[in-house]
Amino acid sequence: MDMTDIAVTGPSDAELLRDHALRWVAETYDDKRELAGRAKGEGFDRAVAEQIAQQGFLGVMVPEALGGTGGGLAEMAGIMEAVGRGIIAEPVLSVGGLAAPLLAALGTEASDALLSKLITGEAIAVLASNEPQGGFNRKIESQADGEGRITGVKAATIDLPGADVLLVSAKDQAGKLAVYAVDPAAAGVRQKAYRVVDGRTAASLTLDGVAGQRISGPDDVSALLDAAIDDAAFLVCAEAVGIMRLLVDTTAEFLKTRKQFGQTLDRFQVLQHRVVDMLLATEEAHGVVDAVVDAAPGPNRARAIALCKTVVARSARHVAQQSVQLHGGIGVTDELKIGRYFKRLMLCETLFGDGDFYFTRYEEARPQG
Repeated sequence: MDMTDIAVTGPSDAELLRDHALRWVAETYDDKRELAGRAKGEGFDRAVAEQIAQQGFLGVMVPEALGGTGGGLAEMAGIMEAVGRGIIAEPVLSVGGLAAPLLAALGTEASDALLSKLITGEAIAVLASNEPQGGFNRKIESQADGEGRITGVKAATIDLPGADVLLVSAKDQAGKLAVYAVDPAAAGVRQKAYRVVDGRTAASLTLDGVAGQRISGPDDVSALLDAAIDDAAFLVCAEAVGIMRLLVDTTAEFLKTRKQFGQTLDRFQVLQHRVVDMLLATEEAHGVVDAVVDAAPGPNRARAIALCKTVVARSARHVAQQSVQLHGGIGVTDELKIGRYFKRLMLCETLFGDGDFYFTRYEEARPQG
């Protein structure tokens, strides 16, 4: 046999990046860093956020021509799996998974200039898009006048209190949806900040004639915005898979050390079955994440994301509940890390839309005929 005919394959770029991110988390992001970040008023540590940018994690979905690494959902999903494993407090998703790829898609001089600051860690920008019409409705009523002064209300947005720049969606005088850059300290900006279930910060936003710089072009950006938010919703699923994998491993190890009736808990068959059920739910979630990565952009990917969010929401709840129950009363304490993973999974389940919301979208996208 001619050895030149044998194809030698190695790890993909996505796998290499995922492994690098997991190593970085294991070596540098321990409990002290996570808790210290959450304790800050912004809900994260800006110095750590800059270190994350230096690793290149925030430019993964940005083309090389704009200073990124030219990756896509597969590469960023690996980063988010590591984020989940470390329950990183810093805004990796808000910046690297949403703001940066959205700015790259807008493709204007203004968006490119801001983008370069984001991927180097010089600035933090957070998208404020959804409005509080109830549920997870993405309808936008905010208005911008001819001089770019914006009036409207934005629903609670995670990481908003720590943003240097607010990316605000509003309709211009022609009724076209546009994206504006707003200084959070500008006159007419009011934030109502609070802590979400996992200890990070969020804020709702009220704008009253606020001066904004239009950073999108003259065309309506509704489709670009929807696609960016759907991609971010998918990346939350990848984060959840990282958390679920750790919960399965941690719970299995715990059962090997905790004793009852003179033997370790892992000797009880009923508990073994519950851990196996956790593992199966995690692998099911991993399967739908892979399906999104494999789906072509367009309607097929949008429907795959809707299915992914539906399945992962169900799996995340099951794994989180089983893990806490198998740890007993200490599982819900904040001192034990398992309780903090449980809370992060609760947020992952509903961020950008819960399982019911995405199941409806999945059904609505069902091919006709």
